[in-house]
Amino acid sequence: MISLVRIIAKVGLFIVLFCLGARLIDPATFISLDATSAFAQWIYGNVNQENFDDLWVLSWVVFSFIFAMVFYKVTMLLINKYVSKP
Repeated sequence: MISLVRIIAKVGLFIVLFCLGARLIDPATFISLDATSAFAQWIYGNVNQENFDDLWVLSWVVFSFIFAMVFYKVTMLLINKYVSKP
């Protein structure tokens, strides 16, 4: 039962960190409109309203996931260090 609670807590922590990363990271600040147009042209062959922001969404999700993984690992290391400290 305790291991189930730990797993649920770890998953919950990762979800919270992912949402925090999604809230903090704004890909529009570091991706230009020209790069977005070039990406849409490369992927779909044309640029229109439906596929214009795909690069922003893709980078937003990827960077949020990386943010969550890094800070999850840091948090787990700090917790393990604190728990194992005599």
